[in-house]
Amino acid sequence: GKMKHCVVNMAGSQTRFCSSSKGRNSVSLPRNKAHGQTASHQHFSCLQLLRPYRLQTLLSILAGSATILAGMGLMGSSGYLVSWAAERPPILDMILVITAIRFFAISRAACRYLDRLVSHDITFKWLMELRIWLYRVIEPLAPAILLQQRSGDLLSRMVNDVDILQNLYLRVMAPCVVAVIVTTVTVAGLHYYSTVLAWTTFAFFMLNGVVAPFITRRLSRGTGSEQVNVQSSLSGHLVESIQNISDLLVFGRENKMIRDMDIYNRKLGELQSRQARITGLQDTLSLGLPHLCMWTVLLLMAPLVLEGRIQGTHLALILLGVLTSFEAVQNMGTAWQFHEQSEESGRRLRSLSIKEPAVHDTDTPLRTPKGIPSVSFKSVSFSYEREPVLQDISFDLQPGRHIAVVGPSGAGKSTIAHLMLRFLDPDSGKIRFDGHDAREYALEELRRIMAVVPQQTHLFNDTLKANLLLARPGTDETALQQALMAARLLELTASLPKGLDTIVGEHGSQLSGGERQRVAIARAVLRDAPIFVFDEPTANIDSCTEKEIVRNLHDIMKERSVLWITHRLVHLENMHEIIVLDGGRVSERGRHSELIGSNGIYSKLLRHQSQIIND
Repeated sequence: GKMKHCVVNMAGSQTRFCSSSKGRNSVSLPRNKAHGQTASHQHFSCLQLLRPYRLQTLLSILAGSATILAGMGLMGSSGYLVSWAAERPPILDMILVITAIRFFAISRAACRYLDRLVSHDITFKWLMELRIWLYRVIEPLAPAILLQQRSGDLLSRMVNDVDILQNLYLRVMAPCVVAVIVTTVTVAGLHYYSTVLAWTTFAFFMLNGVVAPFITRRLSRGTGSEQVNVQSSLSGHLVESIQNISDLLVFGRENKMIRDMDIYNRKLGELQSRQARITGLQDTLSLGLPHLCMWTVLLLMAPLVLEGRIQGTHLALILLGVLTSFEAVQNMGTAWQFHEQSEESGRRLRSLSIKEPAVHDTDTPLRTPKGIPSVSFKSVSFSYEREPVLQDISFDLQPGRHIAVVGPSGAGKSTIAHLMLRFLDPDSGKIRFDGHDAREYALEELRRIMAVVPQQTHLFNDTLKANLLLARPGTDETALQQALMAARLLELTASLPKGLDTIVGEHGSQLSGGERQRVAIARAVLRDAPIFVFDEPTANIDSCTEKEIVRNLHDIMKERSVLWITHRLVHLENMHEIIVLDGGRVSERGRHSELIGSNGIYSKLLRHQSQIIND
């Protein structure tokens, strides 16, 4: 079936989202089929997104509204008390107003704290689930699809874009709802005194909360999204420059890297300056309109007070209450700006989530083959973007057999390994395990029966031991020492300051290329799987060490199936079959002695290699 994704889609005020937490207060996340879990195409609106936290959301909105209303009560009752005190009433008559002032002062602080506590708790839980969801979206895309993405851009999406989305609830959704509640209460309260006062104040609310933000949004159209994209480009450029700084220094390209970074910085600075000017205009309007409203209300109230329709002591109460109520709509301009950034971040996440994985899991996988399964390629062909890489490849890797795949660079050797591991699926032909199509097995289970030494070994910035135990966590010390011995790593570990507990650095920077390959070989030995797949396992290892490692591996793998992919035609005498690729096709096949006598591509490659070594 087709892979179906959960998506984040910012469109207007709509957010579509898939949650991942399995907790009591969360929406269940449809896991991706590429990992053998059920998946369904589900769309979530903002309300559905917050449904697991509906009580907390309601509490947060009520607390936010109560904070502003308490502030209005505090300022209004304070003004009323001062005005009333000018008439010198008995002190006992003012006890109720004095108590109200204390109540509003305490409740405002308590409601503000509750609002911040609950709203941030919702936001942090949401971000946690969003990051988990995003990782689960990315995971099935590896490695085939992710190779098309810049690592810096992926990092920016997982960090910057997700962080920007935290503003969606805190600075967009909640303020809008609170503004509606406070506006309704304020206009209803003023309507008690005068319809004209109520509608005049409502008009100023609309000016401050809708018209002014609309003007500033028109002025800043595209600035927020452009700022997100430039910041992402800057982050991507910086990450890739740091990762490859040694190459930049060697080839004298550090100045170009600095110039490119300076271009991004200047562009980002220009956008931020433009945004700051617009924000300044927004702040001017948001601070000026409330005071203009207060003076307008004062002018409208003066005749009513003189006519006796409104008590004079209520004048300060109404004016200060109206002025304070504008806190509810004061941040609406900022909400529009954050909405644009959130919309762009959501679009970038969605563009990643809708990518189709290169391989898919089956709904009803077969049980993993027991023992050592046979592997067969039957007329397998594969193309990268319509460029043929493999054409009509067929071979049988029977249990206990060792097959070498050799040929010049670009012949398609590594692609065979990727197809066997189901990082890719063939365009035509079949790859079978024990007679069943590889697509009929669960990906995770299929890869579990193979131990792999990749062409490029990634080591995490952790201890050497932790990097080795990735292959089989919890392995005992005896098996670990045997793997180190097979990969000729015992001398290396003895020379390290903390032995196996030495930090190898990011990407294994503390080790040489050959040492990193030997760590990969030790991992494969620790894996102890029925099938071994080696992709250029000794390319960076000196010939003496290579000879000992190959001898050790042959002893370990006597009863296992081996696919040995290499361009170094050494130590292939013990292979049961050697397949020579040329231009994506099988040009020769046979044992070492047979191919030497045929005077074909294999023998020519062997003579060329011997000549290079002798020279």
